[in-house]
Amino acid sequence: MAGATAALNNEDHSLTPNTSEMSSCDKNIIEIARSLTLDYISYRLRSKLEQSKLQGLPRHFLIPPQSPTNVLTSTLRKLATDTEAKYPDLFESVCKKLDITPVSAYRTFVCVAQEIFQEETNWGRIVALYVFGGVVAHHFVETQRPEMVQKIVEWTVSFIARNLLTWIRENGGWDGFVAHFSDSSQSQTMWKSLFTVGSICAAGLTLLALNK
Repeated sequence: MAGATAALNNEDHSLTPNTSEMSSCDKNIIEIARSLTLDYISYRLRSKLEQSKLQGLPRHFLIPPQSPTNVLTSTLRKLATDTEAKYPDLFESVCKKLDITPVSAYRTFVCVAQEIFQEETNWGRIVALYVFGGVVAHHFVETQRPEMVQKIVEWTVSFIARNLLTWIRENGGWDGFVAHFSDSSQSQTMWKSLFTVGSICAAGLTLLALNK
């Protein structure tokens, strides 16, 4: 437990694992994960906030929104947007309820991410991870800490690389993500989103109890 606590309090542990010894397939999964994370968080910030509030962010967060050029990107954008819209009160209040600050952000991010996947891993829960990352990034822009946004990107990619890489590979890679939501009905997608939201609620309650 001591080692785990130290890891959660040390941002150096959040760096993406060295990919030099990984297979080309695994490297590709991580590279796509990074591209998706940058795209979705950038898209969400630009869609939700006025341009004037984005000052201080790296240039790639400031480029005006464009239509996605591939099915994977457009699918993630749509699913994440729909999931957040379905549960606006939860996602809009999660950062305040968890009292996320620059000091506590990494520990909180990892704890919530772990809770999302505590019961199982599925594509719907991966969408929820992206939604949570976008909400936290938005929170730090609103609280005038734009330097934290790039950290959220790194933490998201790191979590995927360390915890979800094998599952993603075994479930068809990111092509599996597109195929899953192409084949699933809208109601099935919403049920998966409901389960992921329940996990985030559980994470919030857990962290609030620990902070008392």
